[in-house]
Amino acid sequence: MSQSGREFTHYVARYDAWYRTPWGCHAEAEELRLLLEMARPRPDERALDVGCGTGRMLERMLTLGLDAHGVEPASDMREAARWRLERLGHEAARVVDAHAEALPFEDGAFDLVSAITVLEFVEDLPQALAEMARVCRGRIFLVAINAGSIYGAGILRGEAGETLSRARLHTPKELAALVRGHLRPRRIEMRTALIGGRTDDRLELAVQRWLDLRLRSARYRLGGVIALTAEVCA
Repeated sequence: MSQSGREFTHYVARYDAWYRTPWGCHAEAEELRLLLEMARPRPDERALDVGCGTGRMLERMLTLGLDAHGVEPASDMREAARWRLERLGHEAARVVDAHAEALPFEDGAFDLVSAITVLEFVEDLPQALAEMARVCRGRIFLVAINAGSIYGAGILRGEAGETLSRARLHTPKELAALVRGHLRPRRIEMRTALIGGRTDDRLELAVQRWLDLRLRSARYRLGGVIALTAEVCA
């Protein structure tokens, strides 16, 4: 597959193409909104995006003025992320080859550490959380698919394709317990978003957007993704 003259694997091209669908655009916009509202990134802060994929969130962090870096173990995704950064005038070396369970950075190296739909796929979740806490001196921002949502239920029934069928999902209560147990944060904030199932119908998407905005601070945990910010000790 080709992207502006650069050849990528079919999987990478399909991954990025999903974000150009109506629901993919909506999901990405919600993830960015939650990052801004919950993690409150500030210009010049040092940030790390764990499992950065093709670099879409990493690109947005750099646009916000963060000194942002990423780790990605999949070689094809990592190549696409490096190409994305180079195309925008950033150093490709900001994206390094590493797993979430073994981050190649010093203790307390980052003000903000994010992991967006990554925890569902790591081999050792407690170790990955411990590593994120080790390299963080500020906030950890997590987005994970909600096992207790309509979207999560479809994944658990095997309706979302081969990749997501391998995901290990958690409910908001389970994710909060994992974070408290392994990160021991000063405080956590949790919300859900993407209420309703995956759809490209414009009317359904409009309703979803309205619900997400109305329930952004509610205690209802119905959204397809869980967003959680944990403040950890420096």
